[in-house]
Amino acid sequence: MILKTTSNLLFMLYPIRNFLTSSSLVLFLFAVAGCSAGEKEVKAAFDNYTFDQQVIDKLPLYDSLVSAIIQNFPSFGKFIRNDDEHRSFLYVPASEYPDVFIKLPPAAAPLVGPHFSRPGKDFIYGFEIFRDSSIRILVRTRLSEKTKVEILESLSYYPARNIRRREFPEKDTILNTNWQYRARFGNRDPF
Repeated sequence: MILKTTSNLLFMLYPIRNFLTSSSLVLFLFAVAGCSAGEKEVKAAFDNYTFDQQVIDKLPLYDSLVSAIIQNFPSFGKFIRNDDEHRSFLYVPASEYPDVFIKLPPAAAPLVGPHFSRPGKDFIYGFEIFRDSSIRILVRTRLSEKTKVEILESLSYYPARNIRRREFPEKDTILNTNWQYRARFGNRDPF
């Protein structure tokens, strides 16, 4: 009798478990789809975007930061590993990711740190130094007001003056022979 009751119970639980698993998966996929912007929204945000004049006006401050970084390149260069996917030194003080530097190298900190804070917290959150000594200043990441489109703004400094134009989903404007202001548009990662 106990065996028969257990067998009936298992027989009834399997369809319920299967239903709950399938329902959870479907709800999860709908939630993820609802959180991200579609291609039309991304294209509309791209088309309507204008570069922030305040960022452009602060170019002398970013120039001073880049000069300090280049003067201290050996301090950063020794942390750029060939086995790293990006082969760069990525500095983002507020990051929680293990592969991102949250502190400047001790030799560079007194010279680079003050320049890093000058643009203001709404105009810089990090930088990335590449082996070829090009530098990307991470200006801000934000959601567009009307949609869920994520916009990543950055300034790139090219000492060799080898600026290349960007295509959708990136938009750019060349500020001078060394500087490019870029915005990348996309769906926010729901995770």
